[in-house]
Amino acid sequence: MCERTDAPADKGDAPINDPLLTTPVARLMALAMGTDIRVFDVPAERSVGLAGLVGLGSDKNGEPKCMIGLTSGLDDDLRADVLAFGLAVLVGTPEILDESPDGILGISRHRLPQADHGPGNLAWHMLQTCGRESPSTTFQLMIIQSDE
Repeated sequence: MCERTDAPADKGDAPINDPLLTTPVARLMALAMGTDIRVFDVPAERSVGLAGLVGLGSDKNGEPKCMIGLTSGLDDDLRADVLAFGLAVLVGTPEILDESPDGILGISRHRLPQADHGPGNLAWHMLQTCGRESPSTTFQLMIIQSDE
């Protein structure tokens, strides 16, 4: 994986270059909104051990909708990393959601070593574009067990 020495957001040549979108999280939220992906908060007490969720749900009309849930209480850096990873899963490897009976996977708080390919690598590139350096943007995906 190549390492970048310049931060594109600082030079003003980032693809998402809006002065109101000053943080990586704001830039990634704009990307999610622009691609019709719903991002919502998950209460920390309902998501022990998870940084977030990624999957398919439905909107008010019952139409399928891609969604990313972020656990409340994440710091801005981890929030950006998990959001980028969720976006990368939905865009790059949506077939992985088939592993879950309900189409939703948990994103563990446990970071894996940085991937050279797949959603972790795509997330790394998205964050670079947003001006964030991250130790790893690869997380473990988990099937969520129901309480029943």
